[in-house]
Amino acid sequence: MKIIITTILLAISLVIVTSAQTGQSLTICAGKQATAKQSGLKVKFVEVLEDSRCPTDANCIWAGNAKIKIEVTNKAGSKRMLELNTNSGPKSDQFDGWAIDLESLTPAPRSAQKTDPQSYQAKITISRLTR
Repeated sequence: MKIIITTILLAISLVIVTSAQTGQSLTICAGKQATAKQSGLKVKFVEVLEDSRCPTDANCIWAGNAKIKIEVTNKAGSKRMLELNTNSGPKSDQFDGWAIDLESLTPAPRSAQKTDPQSYQAKITISRLTR
């Protein structure tokens, strides 16, 4: 009986830990802000600093990289600017006990046209850091 109860408690604990570490994804348009409900963090997509990713209609030796700048604000109003990369360089950073990851940046570049800076969308995931 003790083994069954211990097993059930262990399974419940694992479910709680797993759900607490599951991140919340936000898709944010350039120049816009979104709030992550789970963390209460406000994330503003400030700008694309560079975009040297391989165009979708080209064959490249290297995948390239895009770097964005975001501003993160916690519930108390403290702010921090972060620079995140799609390929080379840091893809994630930490702020106020949360991990902030750049999952993707769209649209992908095309060789025949310049990307409108306002058309970018960043997918950001925010996850609680384990203690």
